[in-house]
Amino acid sequence: MKNTDALLFLFFIGLLGINWPTIEIFRTNVVLYLFVFWFFLICAIAAVSFFIRDDRR
Repeated sequence: MKNTDALLFLFFIGLLGINWPTIEIFRTNVVLYLFVFWFFLICAIAAVSFFIRDDRR
């Protein structure tokens, strides 16, 4: 998988995670779900970006 493919994959996972049907599954704890999902998405993007930077050296 190329580096840009990994970022595109994370983008689509983000779209899927913030999509209305997915949020409806967690309707009782929507705020908690959004904060946890957003945190893990940011961590995943940071990890992929870190590995992309290491591959270019």
